[in-house]
Amino acid sequence: MKSAIRAYVDNLFKDAPHEKAVTELREEILSNLEARYDDCINAGMTPQRAYAAVIGTMGDVSGLIEQVSGSGFHEEGLFEKTSPKSRLMKKYAYVFKESNIKAIKNAAIAVMWLLIVVLYFLINYNNDCWDYSWLIFIVGAALTVGFNMVGNVIRISRNDDTESRIKLLKKIRGGTSAIMWLAIVFFYFAISFNSYEWDISWLIFILGAAAQIVVNTIFKVLISRFTP
Repeated sequence: MKSAIRAYVDNLFKDAPHEKAVTELREEILSNLEARYDDCINAGMTPQRAYAAVIGTMGDVSGLIEQVSGSGFHEEGLFEKTSPKSRLMKKYAYVFKESNIKAIKNAAIAVMWLLIVVLYFLINYNNDCWDYSWLIFIVGAALTVGFNMVGNVIRISRNDDTESRIKLLKKIRGGTSAIMWLAIVFFYFAISFNSYEWDISWLIFILGAAAQIVVNTIFKVLISRFTP
């Protein structure tokens, strides 16, 4: 039955970070459970009853794991220590400096808008669709939000404290909502220009409101993981 106890403890720590303090906590819990098991056997219990009695004293250990690790279940924030992303960020740490991230992001946005302007005029000169070709600028706005969100993810993910995690999730929630509403506006005009059903196409905004509720709920649940 001691092998079953070890398997039970291993399952409790399966998602825990590989840190010395966490390993010591695991060994301490395992040692205590095995000692209790021996006491139960010496008291005359059957192995099955002793196992049930020992396991029945255990509760949720996630709080203890987070407390001893000092950083919860994610040692490197969104970038796990063993992940390729983490190794890439460490190797090219100079690229991911605050000033460099901002400069790269701004350059990417500037180049994108220049390309969009060029594409806008090329489309119109070739197809003469000035009435609705301006929708490409909504796409540009959505891409700008996306670039800003990626920049925030890279910048904030370097920190692994609870406040940074919550801040990052809020940034992603805001970016997701902005992109979603820009997409809704785009499809509203695209559908209306093609079908001329202006009297009913506005219903897409009701669907957008429903989607916004879903997005807010999802991120509220995610954020609650890092709040009391």
